[in-house]
Amino acid sequence: SSTFAMILALALSQPSSSALSSPPSGRIGPHSARRASAQCMAAGSVGVQPEPLPLGDEAPLTPAARVKRALTFWGRVVPILGAYKVVEVAADLPAPLRLAVGLSGVRIPETETESGEVYEELHEWGSQRLESTIQELKGFYVKTGQVISTRVDLFPEQYTSRLASLQDSLDPMPAAVVREVIERELLQGEPISSLFASFDDEPLGAASIAQVHGATLLDGRRVAVKVQRPNCEPKLKGDISNLKRFAKALGKALPVDYYTVFCELERALYGELDFLQEAQSALKVHASVSHTAGGKPAEPAVAVPLPVPGLASRRVLVMDFIPGTPLNKMAAVLEERGIKPGSPESELAGRRILAQLTEAFGRMMLGAGFIHGDPHPGNIFLMEGARVALIDCGQVKQISTDFRLKLAQAVLSVDEWQQTGGSPELVQRAKESMAEFGVTFVDDAPDEAAAALALLLFGDPDAPMPGGFSNAELSPDSPIKAIASFPQELVLLGRATILIKGIAKRLGVRWSLAAKWKPAAEAALECGVDGCTMPVWSSPVQPAVTPAASAARAAGRTRFAEVASSLSAAGKLLGSWAIGRSGAAARYVVPEPIRARAKKVALRVATRVARARDTA
Repeated sequence: SSTFAMILALALSQPSSSALSSPPSGRIGPHSARRASAQCMAAGSVGVQPEPLPLGDEAPLTPAARVKRALTFWGRVVPILGAYKVVEVAADLPAPLRLAVGLSGVRIPETETESGEVYEELHEWGSQRLESTIQELKGFYVKTGQVISTRVDLFPEQYTSRLASLQDSLDPMPAAVVREVIERELLQGEPISSLFASFDDEPLGAASIAQVHGATLLDGRRVAVKVQRPNCEPKLKGDISNLKRFAKALGKALPVDYYTVFCELERALYGELDFLQEAQSALKVHASVSHTAGGKPAEPAVAVPLPVPGLASRRVLVMDFIPGTPLNKMAAVLEERGIKPGSPESELAGRRILAQLTEAFGRMMLGAGFIHGDPHPGNIFLMEGARVALIDCGQVKQISTDFRLKLAQAVLSVDEWQQTGGSPELVQRAKESMAEFGVTFVDDAPDEAAAALALLLFGDPDAPMPGGFSNAELSPDSPIKAIASFPQELVLLGRATILIKGIAKRLGVRWSLAAKWKPAAEAALECGVDGCTMPVWSSPVQPAVTPAASAARAAGRTRFAEVASSLSAAGKLLGSWAIGRSGAAARYVVPEPIRARAKKVALRVATRVARARDTA
């Protein structure tokens, strides 16, 4: 079993995926801890904000408390790792050692059947121990658990299901503390009733940094209010400091320089803890998903909750309310509605979700270059009609134009490989492309390593890999194992592509990101270094022209385009009304059995159409 390796890798490395709002800092590779040390210390001393006064039971950590937290975490996690390692190598141990292991309480499997049973027992015990440790310590360790819970492709079901509660179900702050923070941060001490007609004391979700409450403004608008936990900042940074110490001490024994990774994460926290920055990032993400890769305005690929103007501070953010269900809870909702996995309804909804996420990240990566950096299932909401919303813009990344164009070329190369089956020329092109990205490979890596890595990121997951490589990330034959160093942007790309490909795998859908992103990649290359437009979030917003607005221009000349736009909008509204009225009439005229049968036929037809479109 590779569970031991998975837990060790995630415990040390996966928090790096949170380090996406930081600026590029070169490559991550062995023997770079000394080079990063000065930068890391500088990051901890720039832009430090004064801490708020303690509220409730939250208090800044003392040095002794920081050490205790580190010892508690590793003292409880190391035995989990050790138990897996013992079972993994037990068959090769000499008889005396096997006896000693048995006396220690660890069960040693004697047969293949017993091996499966032993690992199931270990998964149950280890997941319980890890969850209780994280729930007790909270802070940064919650983020590690959140990452594990999303990796259903890597971890046993016991871990992913047990840690799924960490996505948004941590112990909430008391309502009195939440109200006090809002009154201090937004209202200069005025009562909360001076801004909100109603405020829900029960949070919609609680995480390691903040929790979100529903509320209604005095003007009747329904909003979500994100409130930061008082003094969570020193606790999170203290946890990261502990991990940096461990990574530095164990640097020679680790395959990658995790000290640099944790320095990147330390930088990222400054952005994630500043809700004023998050408010601006939300506007940029919305603009990015609302424009094509060529910079043309388009219907938003996904919804993004926008900040309410004037209602944001460093620790409180008021934004649009998104009515929906987190992706990590969607299975339970579908089950309540009687929709079974694999049914036409489930498959059609899944394909719609895939299409929206693929389009959104294609526009962000290949168009604006400003990317949502934390796309885990708790941050993806599903609204009515399988409409997707992307929430929580605390972690973002602006990639350079040069990197974006190289990415576009890589996408086209992968698509060409899939169309032609590969060639020595494409292998060489992949080597050059990955080198330009800043990716280096170990000395004995095959020539096909770069092509295999590109296919892993953007290709069809079921297609054969070149050079004997495997498309399983943690396989000994994975191209990831051949990487010596890589840029932080590669972590960003991998996070988004793995999310999308993971959803496709669950649905049993073949989904090539290279094929889906080909038009966007071609548009990005056509625009070139200079770009087709100025940054999309800085472009003037053109309001929709309505008949009333056109009439108000009677004193001036009305343009034909305005008339056409008004007629188009009116036609769409009339069509929606007609469909709604005909549906309502059908409920009274058409018997229920016939309507149910017609619905099933329509779903089957829609599913076939979606399959044909996605494989075209």
